[in-house]
Amino acid sequence: MNVDQLTQQIEDLRLRVTRLLQRTPTESHSQQELTKEAFEELQIALEELKVASEEIEATRTAVEKERQRYQELFHYAPDGYLVTDIYGIILEANHAATVLLNILERFLIRKPLVSFIGQSDHQAFFDYLTKLQQFDRSGEWEVCLQPREKVCFDVALTVVTVRDEKGQPVALRWLMRDISQRRVLELERKQLFANEQAARIAAQAAEKRSNFLAEASRILVSSLDYRTTLNSVGQLAVPTFADWCIVDVVENNFPVFSNPVIAASEPAKEALIRELQQRYPIPVDADYGPPKVLRTAKPELVTNILESSLHKKAWNEQHLSLLQVKSYMVVPLLVRKHKLGTIVFASAQPGRHYTLVDLAMAEELAQRAAFAIENAQLYRQAQEANRIKEEFLAIVSHELRTPLNSMLGWVQVIRNRKWDEATTSKALATIERNAKLQRKLIEDILDISRIVQGQVRLNIRKVNLIPIIQSAIETVHPTSEIKDIQVEYNFDSSVGQIMGDAERLQQVVWNLLSNAVKFTPSGGRVEVNLQQVNSNAQITVSDTGKGISADFLPCIFERFRQADSTTTRADSGLGLGLAIVNHLVEMHSGTVYAVSKGEGQGATFTVLLPLVEPQAEQLIKESEVKVDNFSPLDGLQILVVDDNADTRELIAFILEQSGAQVTAVSSVGEALEAVVRLKLDVLVSDIGMPDEDGYSLIRKVRAQEAEQGEKIRAVALTAFARDEERRLALQAGFHVHLSKPIEPDELVTVVANLVKGSKQA
Repeated sequence: MNVDQLTQQIEDLRLRVTRLLQRTPTESHSQQELTKEAFEELQIALEELKVASEEIEATRTAVEKERQRYQELFHYAPDGYLVTDIYGIILEANHAATVLLNILERFLIRKPLVSFIGQSDHQAFFDYLTKLQQFDRSGEWEVCLQPREKVCFDVALTVVTVRDEKGQPVALRWLMRDISQRRVLELERKQLFANEQAARIAAQAAEKRSNFLAEASRILVSSLDYRTTLNSVGQLAVPTFADWCIVDVVENNFPVFSNPVIAASEPAKEALIRELQQRYPIPVDADYGPPKVLRTAKPELVTNILESSLHKKAWNEQHLSLLQVKSYMVVPLLVRKHKLGTIVFASAQPGRHYTLVDLAMAEELAQRAAFAIENAQLYRQAQEANRIKEEFLAIVSHELRTPLNSMLGWVQVIRNRKWDEATTSKALATIERNAKLQRKLIEDILDISRIVQGQVRLNIRKVNLIPIIQSAIETVHPTSEIKDIQVEYNFDSSVGQIMGDAERLQQVVWNLLSNAVKFTPSGGRVEVNLQQVNSNAQITVSDTGKGISADFLPCIFERFRQADSTTTRADSGLGLGLAIVNHLVEMHSGTVYAVSKGEGQGATFTVLLPLVEPQAEQLIKESEVKVDNFSPLDGLQILVVDDNADTRELIAFILEQSGAQVTAVSSVGEALEAVVRLKLDVLVSDIGMPDEDGYSLIRKVRAQEAEQGEKIRAVALTAFARDEERRLALQAGFHVHLSKPIEPDELVTVVANLVKGSKQA
């Protein structure tokens, strides 16, 4: 029972007692009964009043407990609670709110809540208060709370509107929760999510790049054809990696791009790019693009091409209209620091701009492409070398067999019957001429072998070129006379000396002259000129012969190369002479080049050699003994050792004709016996012999001499003509190394000077 019900019950009892007291005695009930009945009613009312009083007290106690519990919850709650009026003036605050605002409760009451809101949120706060007039509860609102003397931090506000019995707002209850830590966690979560997204994207991009490069490798190794490989490189990038791609490869070591491979997403674009390259070529000395990358071997990345940059590089308005590139990369094709060319990747799409990641993938692709291109080049070179080798072997076989056929033929003719002196003389001349031709062929082959191994030796000293050139002219004179070719020469006698090997220089001039005579038809003309050009002596050999085609001219100084290597060729030779010329000239610090207007218009070869400066020069000499005069061999005891009977008899005959006493043996054992038995002056021995070779012989001879104290002069005469054999012969104990075949006069001269040198020593 509540207070209102109790009041109503007491009022009802009062009315009943009043009616009883107003009854007249005439009524059926007596006064006493009325009083009794009223008393009973009063008693009942008192009992009910007592019960109601007890209920009210119990309710008051419960309400007090609830109020105390509310105060405890309000003051000791972990979150901040505020009570304000509808204008935001603080009426009540719990302990947590005072901590958040860094101010005591007594100083907080009657303060406007907006004074603790960050300046940036003030207007939003006033708008929020206005909205709260219409709603009983708001959602969570995040603001920057500005505590006293502290840094602003983020809080979440939840507000409940308190209304009176008429529904009018009378107060606001605010819940404040510090969310700065939550913000940090949210930021960390967002960062982790962003990192995870970036990692996923990076992993997908890496997988895509890996798949792309794997496919690139598969395609690049699928063919060894040079042009196919270049086209594959271009097609790989389009359209996955670029809108168009240009592969420029340096051909024949020229620093220009003559035949680029172009790939584009559309045929029309490919035609446009080709037109751009042809009509508006980039200068070879440009400080951008492929020329710069080729010079520096460093990539170039342009992420975003500005319109102003295009205006600077455009030749004219038409050129500018054709330039539609938004971003591009140029990467070098490098293999072990060797520059093969460049690759250009270009994007014409506004949304595609290359980054450093793209550049890294482009460099990786370029590296793989460079190896594929090099492999294709090496394969092509190997095929070409194999073809040249086969042609060379066929030519060598032909060139060696041809003179051999003449020699054997005439030998058999002379042997079978007695001929007159003229015929015999002709036969011997033919045999001699072909033998010398064979020797020249073999010497050319040996020279090339020495060149390949880097073992060509020069006897450098000051030399005059006029006698050297005259000797070469005299050497080719018989051939030129037979072909009725006029050899004209003009020497400037004021040309100074050069440092060089006279024999090798004569070989250079002879090769050029013999080629000129060989390729000039009968009745033609060959001119030789010597003059000084700046600090060089210039030798030119010109002819009116068959000339050199433009295609073959760049290859003219390569080994084993001939303009005509077919079986129907009109001129003989191995194709080694000019290669030897080029190498010997380079060894003299000079240069040689050829000029020809084309086939049938002759050719001119020019040799430039540096002149000696007019101060004293230190002569460079070889260590071995040089012989340059003739001495008779009278009274000399000479031992000849050779397992070939014909050669042994020939050498013995030559030496005996010069006055020597010759003992000829065929083995090392016989030679050692002769050394003990005879008092020898000179030993002439072959190297390659059965059982024991010449090296073994000379070592045993030198060992015996060490005991006796006398030393025999020794000559190694052998068909082993390489520099390596020469070095081994001298190391073993021979004084001189001579290669077969040898002219009789040369052999006698070498032996004579060898003995003369020993006597002078």
